[in-house]
Amino acid sequence: METMITKEKIKEEFLINAIEHGEAYSNGNYKKANKLHAKLHDLYNYAKKWNQVEVFSELLQDKNESVRLWSAIFTLKFNPEVAEKILIGLKKESGVKMTAETTLQLWKEDKLDLL
Repeated sequence: METMITKEKIKEEFLINAIEHGEAYSNGNYKKANKLHAKLHDLYNYAKKWNQVEVFSELLQDKNESVRLWSAIFTLKFNPEVAEKILIGLKKESGVKMTAETTLQLWKEDKLDLL
């Protein structure tokens, strides 16, 4: 039987993985970035299973742009207005602007089925 981890543990794991993903992606280490991408999605699915997805919205104002990006992505389904504003801000001036722009486009076209 799977036991639920605390909201703080979800947040801690998310922060570590989102920051590492941003660094790996920026450094061109796509193999590591892909592994972290999978870990982030697994964490989202875990949080969703245990009704803890609001934890991601608590990190929308984090100083790290990769944390803001992933927080916004994982917040789109239950708070799209706020998440979209974060993504719009990121697509203007950030190292993740292409990802933010693509995410917004897919979301608006109802093609973002990972959530």
